[in-house]
Amino acid sequence: MPAFRRLAPSFFIPAFAVMALSTLAGCDESNQSFFAPACPALEMPGVASDRFVYDGRGLDVGSLVSHTQITSLSGNCERGPDGPHKQSMVRTRLSLAMNITRGPAEKDGSIDIPYFVAVMRDGKIVDKKIFTDTFQLAPNVSTQQIRTDLRIIDLPQSSNPQANPYTLEVGYQLTRDELQYNRQHLPPVSFHPHSE
Repeated sequence: MPAFRRLAPSFFIPAFAVMALSTLAGCDESNQSFFAPACPALEMPGVASDRFVYDGRGLDVGSLVSHTQITSLSGNCERGPDGPHKQSMVRTRLSLAMNITRGPAEKDGSIDIPYFVAVMRDGKIVDKKIFTDTFQLAPNVSTQQIRTDLRIIDLPQSSNPQANPYTLEVGYQLTRDELQYNRQHLPPVSFHPHSE
């Protein structure tokens, strides 16, 4: 069964900024193999990669509290600790980078950003966690770059360590109104695997 854990972002030094974990690799000294086990594939639904928050008075620019947008994901995979039944596990670490724009209606100086990580296998969700990170907005700055806390996800390793049967789907946890707004106002977006 998948397991989720949280570490402070200061413990994480990303090796790559990627849009797909399947392109990541690293060495795991505790594993007899030279190569780290394969990472799960990553899907980022375009409709869930932007979040517009309004103050409830309308959808005009003056009512915008904030707009956040996922820009990249950093992470890696390594052999994890043995699972509860002594099965081999793959430990995936990931952190989202975002741009946040302060709207004219923002008054608090901080924003809560809910996002999800869903674990899928054979097209079905087998686990889903919703995280909320809080960010302080710099005074007199309209747009800033932020990064979520590091998330650790342990998944059972397949019999072939270079093939991973799982997919991680990541995006903002939107309200029904926020999702409807994105469907009506944003052009379709798809993310493609790449590494830097």
